[in-house]
Amino acid sequence: MSEVCEIQDSELDEVLTRERFVITYLMTNRSDSCRKIEPIIEQLAQAYEGRATIVKIDINKNKIAPQKFSVYIIPAVLIFQNGIIVEKLLGVATYENFKTVIDKHF
Repeated sequence: MSEVCEIQDSELDEVLTRERFVITYLMTNRSDSCRKIEPIIEQLAQAYEGRATIVKIDINKNKIAPQKFSVYIIPAVLIFQNGIIVEKLLGVATYENFKTVIDKHF
């Protein structure tokens, strides 16, 4: 079973370099919206196990990633392919919405 690993700003570049397809979830535990999509992110981790790496970054502890990728709304899901951002999804969405966008890149 795949899980969503929490990483720090300092680890993101290494993950993006090492992995071909990365889904990065920028969040905070203080946000109701983030808590609402947390189970969806977990479902995505299971659905894309072996095909994508899914990580989360707490923006209260990490300030570089949100600034680097101009994220001003959370939750935010950034999709990277070969280290390049190919999609930025902001706010709450359904599992099906996330899956439709992700599947465009496979």
